[in-house]
Amino acid sequence: MIDFNPANLVLHRRPDLRTHIDSSNNVQIVLDDKEYTYGPHALAILDCFYEPLPLSEALDKLSELSTSAQDWAALGSTLKQLYDAGVLQNETRSEPKLEARRRRYGGLRWHVPLLNDRARTSSFLAGISEVVSPGDVVVDIGTGTGILAVAAARAGARHVYAVESGVIGEYAKAIFEANGLSARITLLRGWSTEISLPERADVLISELIGDEPLGENILKITKDARERLLKPEARLVPSKVQIFGLPVTIPRAELMEHGLTAGTLQNWHSWYDIDFGPLAKMGRDAFSEFNIKPQLASCWKALSEPILLADIDLRDNRRLWINNTITVTASASGQLDGLLVYFELELGPTTRLSTHPEQVDKDNHWYSMVYVLGAPLLLQIGDRFDVTYKYSLGESRVNISRAYSASQ
Repeated sequence: MIDFNPANLVLHRRPDLRTHIDSSNNVQIVLDDKEYTYGPHALAILDCFYEPLPLSEALDKLSELSTSAQDWAALGSTLKQLYDAGVLQNETRSEPKLEARRRRYGGLRWHVPLLNDRARTSSFLAGISEVVSPGDVVVDIGTGTGILAVAAARAGARHVYAVESGVIGEYAKAIFEANGLSARITLLRGWSTEISLPERADVLISELIGDEPLGENILKITKDARERLLKPEARLVPSKVQIFGLPVTIPRAELMEHGLTAGTLQNWHSWYDIDFGPLAKMGRDAFSEFNIKPQLASCWKALSEPILLADIDLRDNRRLWINNTITVTASASGQLDGLLVYFELELGPTTRLSTHPEQVDKDNHWYSMVYVLGAPLLLQIGDRFDVTYKYSLGESRVNISRAYSASQ
């Protein structure tokens, strides 16, 4: 979440920029002999500040381009990055500051569901026992309550550096002491990208997987850790992230609750005596999205085998963006309403964790993102359609093209 303070800040884009837009709509900016790369939002932001403009007015304009809370957060994050890089310069006389507040997971309310998710936590513990060897140095990024750092120490690590920016870190330190491990686990307060270690680590543990698998910037954080904190042949838990999509028929009740259906518009008309018909076109032209516990979607009809949207090996991945298009063949007939996204983690040589709706544990704490088509597609067995998955700067996007008939 981005907070801007003060709202009357006046910004203006630098006049001496050189820009290039690649095939993924990422914007490359050259400024003062330095090159920066930003996601698709950067172009709209640069256009907005072609002349000096108060931030409050700019936010009003930019909000019209935002399609969701997630989209708005990504747009705000890009604006902050452009400001920090000097691409947007301050025209305000009093020199106010533009500040960003990072989302913190320090409160206990974030960690109770994690520990109650026994399958998730037990899988990570099993992976750590397979990967950590006696004598290893381990860094645990986002240690939270410290449970994974404790597991690494018990697996034989010579020393564990537990990194935590939230207030939960003080309780983690107490947990290390209560379990007799304070001499072998050091708590480092702060963000992993802003700290350094007294020695490079043999193993990286990073439970940085959110409801949107890449939404907690695991790619950027892992890349930074490999470059600064780890030995060249370091092992990782998790070591791989695979992101899948299930093309599904969404039950009518869910569509009514989360989507813009004809029935929804009729309900609103009857409840409020206002004709919302013009919103129907907006619904047809755009994806909507919602989150659901994947275990609640286990009875939804899938119209094809799982689609591998992204296959990421964290041990040597260097890209911070993804742009994949996959042609899919329908294995069942029915109405394609949208795509449910889930993930699988490789936590050790024999340990995997999946949030597939039919495999996930009943106490799973993660939610799956469901992308809903503006207009559903009617599919027959053998029909083909294209699914595009994009990720850049903490933001994921999905698009589904119109189907090709099996006879074509």
